[in-house]
Amino acid sequence: MSETLRNSTTDGRVFHHTSLPEAVHDELRRRILNNEFAAGERLVESRIAEEFEVSRTTLREALRKLASENLVEITKRRGCFVARMDASEVRDSCFARYVLEAGAATDDLSWITPEVLAELEVQLEIMKVYALEKDMASIVDADTAFHSVIVSAGKGNRVRELWHTLDGQMGSLMRSSFEEQGIDMEEIVARHEIVIDALRSRQSGVIHAAIKDHYLRPPSDSPEAL
Repeated sequence: MSETLRNSTTDGRVFHHTSLPEAVHDELRRRILNNEFAAGERLVESRIAEEFEVSRTTLREALRKLASENLVEITKRRGCFVARMDASEVRDSCFARYVLEAGAATDDLSWITPEVLAELEVQLEIMKVYALEKDMASIVDADTAFHSVIVSAGKGNRVRELWHTLDGQMGSLMRSSFEEQGIDMEEIVARHEIVIDALRSRQSGVIHAAIKDHYLRPPSDSPEAL
């Protein structure tokens, strides 16, 4: 049975989901990714449960899912806090995605068709809209869809399976990486444009280098970037 959750503190939107915990999760995820809840901020269960008019049990189920996505940290003594990946975790996750995506993209270039490129352009245009709106949560979703097109179009079912095991952490990864590198949302869009241009070249070396740079480009003020 579907249930409805109204968020009375933002814009009065109504969320329709198959479960109430999922609706609570999605709204909290949106707020965390859009920095309405800042890194290190404590999420007070009683306050959030009252705002959403849900039980503590429902809220805790949503928080557990956020914890599995590395968006919050839950401890028995201190409670629940908004989390961020540290620099080493960001690098490890980015490296894993680079290896999987570059391998899938360059093993056989026959997957790069006009239809696939058109789908990537669609996701890019979606990113542009959300960049203007400063909506990080929606950019994360568009980014996930963008890269999923590449991995899904390339060969290898096992690679796709491994890739999608990382999807749950994309929000935390992008929010943390965004802050660590000090980039703005327009630059996120620009980095995806570079990937599309590389794919259009249909040159394995160019594509591999573009994907590596996309994930592993160091912050502009780091020694590696100088």
